[in-house]
Amino acid sequence: MNKTKGLTFGILAGFIYGFTPILGKLTYLEGSNPISLTFYRNLLSIPFFFVMLKYNNVPLKVTKSQSKQLAILGLLTSATALSLYGSYNYISVGMSTTIHYIYPVLVTAACIIIFGEKISRDKVVSLILSTMGITLFFEGSINITGILIAFMSGVFFAGYLLFMDKSGLNTIYQFKITFYTAAFSSMYLFIFGIISKNLVFTMTFKGWFFTVLVAVFVSFLANTFVALGVKYVGPTVTSIVGMLEPITSIVMGILFINEPVTLRNILACVLILLGVLIVSLSKEKANEDNL
Repeated sequence: MNKTKGLTFGILAGFIYGFTPILGKLTYLEGSNPISLTFYRNLLSIPFFFVMLKYNNVPLKVTKSQSKQLAILGLLTSATALSLYGSYNYISVGMSTTIHYIYPVLVTAACIIIFGEKISRDKVVSLILSTMGITLFFEGSINITGILIAFMSGVFFAGYLLFMDKSGLNTIYQFKITFYTAAFSSMYLFIFGIISKNLVFTMTFKGWFFTVLVAVFVSFLANTFVALGVKYVGPTVTSIVGMLEPITSIVMGILFINEPVTLRNILACVLILLGVLIVSLSKEKANEDNL
């Protein structure tokens, strides 16, 4: 039951994250920028988390140790979004997304090398197939700055997933995690935005509308689903099923901005779906089935 819950939350998060590139670009056209979008998406999500905490009678109090850990988590999620959105200024969304998805490989490698975990063959095969699918999305002109920034977004998100799992924060009520993460992220981004003079306070009505959509769907729903996924199936499986995100992006591109359907994209989607299917149907086996 827990595995089914974890997979469901991980898949939902990947699906919702797939909307982000299109919504992000729409906000930029209406006067926003990566720093402003990341700041407002976190700030505007805080009331939603607060309402959910009050509705479920969950106290806001956290220990001093948890407060420090949540501050680190907020820093990691801010760095992830800033670097990913920022890479769009140098390379295509497709290339940024492809490079960003180095994070499942980093999560798996860290679990094996740093934490001494054993990863089942099913997970390894799933990771290989999904990564092969992701690489097929790699296209566009090469820009070293953009590639490095996109790569760092993957590093930061891998750190986010691992820190949430290994610090023990995944035992806290999920809306409390995302409430404080959004609060700390908002604080960091406000300071950074003011110092860098990149924080905008005026946008068109459409700009604010798209920003609210990103806040509700990405910061409120998707980030909560990621926390739930890590809680139930751990960071490795959550990161693998999260690879469904590019498929959503492809479908949205076809539906809303008339992007062409190519054989390469179809093959990429098939490989990713196969990888997710394998890890979804696999069962935790005895140690002899582990690497």
